[in-house]
Amino acid sequence: MTTAILFDVDGTLVDTPAAMTKVLRTVVAEHGRTAADDRLRATVGRPLAASLAGLLELPADDPAVAQAADRARELFTRTVIPSASRLVFPGVPELLAALRERGHPLAVVTSKVRPSAIELLDAAGLLDAFDTLACHGMTERGKPYPDLALLAAAALDTPPADCVVVGDAVDDVRMANAAGMRPIGVSTGVATRAELVLAGARAVYAGPAALGPALLDEPTARPFDLTPR
Repeated sequence: MTTAILFDVDGTLVDTPAAMTKVLRTVVAEHGRTAADDRLRATVGRPLAASLAGLLELPADDPAVAQAADRARELFTRTVIPSASRLVFPGVPELLAALRERGHPLAVVTSKVRPSAIELLDAAGLLDAFDTLACHGMTERGKPYPDLALLAAAALDTPPADCVVVGDAVDDVRMANAAGMRPIGVSTGVATRAELVLAGARAVYAGPAALGPALLDEPTARPFDLTPR
């Protein structure tokens, strides 16, 4: 059985955390609130409405939360999507192409809703690299629960034990472990290497150039070695 690779998006494939932090700062300010940038950045990659409910200190079902989420998506579309192709981490397109050439099934597992995920991946030129997308709202529970990862594995017709999850956030690692998959962290996003290791990552890599050999099983790689890269 060929290993399936499940990728997170924000902070893993595309360098959006800084841009999304700016969007969230604007939306929170429009609602008369303030939040430190580290708090804003920590929410990137998590479900948008739930994150905004916490930042605005409002119940999740408050109409203002839905309005804030819509405003954040509008700002993201207007200010970030046009530059999405320039935000792709160096080496990502080549890595995805090499994995496909080797026959690895590929999926996206993201806390973005499906239309937003498609919008970003398409603008970044990465959408066609993936066999399936598992997005927020497609299962009853999102990250860090295993549901989205298991949905992707089923769509790829691959047992969970033969899946690797690559992500930049603690929730990605927790989801992978809960699903019985192998979690690999990348230190290009919102969590530090130490946080990813503590959450249970089998290895943490600095980016696609270091991650590629491990996923491609090249002789020079030491997959799942926790040495810094």
